[in-house]
Amino acid sequence: MADTFLHWTSDLDTGIEQVDEQHKILVKYINEMHDAHVANDRKGMGVALDHLIDYTVQHFSDEEGLLEMAEYPLLDAHHRVHENFVNKVKTFKGRFDNGDDVGQEMMDLLETWLFLHIRRNDHGYVKHVKEKLGL
Repeated sequence: MADTFLHWTSDLDTGIEQVDEQHKILVKYINEMHDAHVANDRKGMGVALDHLIDYTVQHFSDEEGLLEMAEYPLLDAHHRVHENFVNKVKTFKGRFDNGDDVGQEMMDLLETWLFLHIRRNDHGYVKHVKEKLGL
């Protein structure tokens, strides 16, 4: 197994247990994809990419449901950020399925996007959601 690609750090915690646990699972899938990429395991990378896409879509749905319950005023904008990301990853998936080597591009995108999104976008809703839902 390769060195761990992404490391969870406490500054990524939102303090909302469900969100934090799901974010950690996303990190796990990204690390699995990285390991497969480093090992030049195309089949393993495809499996990890499928897991990542499926789980990301589920996580975004869960998170947006939470924001809707909390009547978060920036929900539509947050949804658009999620939608744009899913579309990017699905584009990579299409290229991957067509035989392109998208591993490094995917790793670069995922490394930058996830933690930046958590720190900027997700941390932006934490206070509102906690106050509205009594968390």
